[in-house]
Amino acid sequence: MVGLVGHTVHAGFPSPADDHAISRIDLNEVLIRHPAATYFIRVRGTSMCQDGIDDGDAVIVDKAITPSHGHVVVAVVDGEFTVKRLWKRGSNVKLKAANPTYPDIVPKDGQTITVWGVVTVVIKEMRV
Repeated sequence: MVGLVGHTVHAGFPSPADDHAISRIDLNEVLIRHPAATYFIRVRGTSMCQDGIDDGDAVIVDKAITPSHGHVVVAVVDGEFTVKRLWKRGSNVKLKAANPTYPDIVPKDGQTITVWGVVTVVIKEMRV
């Protein structure tokens, strides 16, 4: 269990009343909808940096969600895991990076892209 001060935090001046608004929350209840189908994965690389997913972040991936156009997903391409935004139009599928220096992943003849799960949460560590 983690303590939570109120439900929001202001980035301006603090309110003295906030000291009395402490409640307890369970992060599993808040962040995970399908516990049996949910995984934490550490991200390596910068291909999704413009979507706020940076090198070293952890993502929560839910395999119970049906992936659709626009979802950020973990996919398997040629046996390798990757995090990208799913682009689907009819039978056309590709994986788009959120960094212009990375090309889209478009399946070649005989190649398959398997969406492993949908990213639902990004966890960042604040380095101090």
